[in-house]
Amino acid sequence: AHDGINQYIPIRLLKKLLKVAVIFLLALLLGHVCSSVLKGFAENNTEEVSSKIARPLKYAMRKRDEKVESLNRKRLTMMKNQCSGGDISEPKFLAAHQKKGLYNRVFVDHKHKFAYCSVPKAACTKWKQILLKSGEVAMYEDEDIEDIFPHLDYHFKRLSDLDTIKALRVLDKYYTFTFARDPLVRIVSAWRDKFQHHPKENRSDYVNFHHQYGRNIMRRFREKFTPHELERGFPISFQEYINYITSFSNVEEMNEHWIPVTTICRPCHINYNFVGKFENQKEESEYLIDKLNLQNYVPEHFFKEASSSSRDEAKVLLRDISVDKKQILTKLYKDDAAIFGYDLNEFLGID
Repeated sequence: AHDGINQYIPIRLLKKLLKVAVIFLLALLLGHVCSSVLKGFAENNTEEVSSKIARPLKYAMRKRDEKVESLNRKRLTMMKNQCSGGDISEPKFLAAHQKKGLYNRVFVDHKHKFAYCSVPKAACTKWKQILLKSGEVAMYEDEDIEDIFPHLDYHFKRLSDLDTIKALRVLDKYYTFTFARDPLVRIVSAWRDKFQHHPKENRSDYVNFHHQYGRNIMRRFREKFTPHELERGFPISFQEYINYITSFSNVEEMNEHWIPVTTICRPCHINYNFVGKFENQKEESEYLIDKLNLQNYVPEHFFKEASSSSRDEAKVLLRDISVDKKQILTKLYKDDAAIFGYDLNEFLGID
């Protein structure tokens, strides 16, 4: 009897093991099926969520592009009309030295095929930082774009580096653009940046500026100054600054920070594809970044909305200058106002 029992124990164990194995395999199969179903559901759901996010983003970008392109068409039409029939003082043809000065202001990115005319106090620092990144200047390759000091001009490729035929080909084939700014707000911003106290005032480029221009302004327009004041050439009052700017009979002799934009970038002589406005720099610069495929070089929110504080300050400061100075400023910046669509009377209050 004991031998019979021992004979059937392995068979019973075998049946149990077989049953466990079958259950285990069925569980594995069911798990695989469920995993595949869930994975497919998750992928479809992710795609659906991504699609739901992407659709309004694409729509917003399309609406932005339509708005910016519409504004640009109107600006270019107005510029063309003013250049051909407006009361402006731009020469019909540029002399050799004028063309050389213009071409020296136009920076070129041959890789992305665009040319940018740089206007100080109209978002030029940001665009020059972009150029040093997009142009893949070796020394800035690993540097954060916002840490780049972009005012060492020898790093840039310029239109003036090319012979006449190549320069004309760039102007014809590349995407050309610049940015304008309300001329009177721009000169107030330049005064605030160059001749008033701020954290960067002791940086070498500012000190050199104070020595070159501040000392000259003091000698000419300040009745009394100490040796220490003259040595620093800084700070300069707004009235002294206005006296200096309005003393020029030839705008081409002015510094780039307060020379009219029409004299820097000659919109009547270059057929720009795009003319942006500093007042709308964020939206319009982001449009250009997408259009020129510069997204890999520029972080999100690189450009900020233009503050209204400079505009408010300009109204206060310019309100108190004399009528004769207002008339001279009107004469100096009337071309900028006419070509780019600004109203000088908003600040000067004269007809």
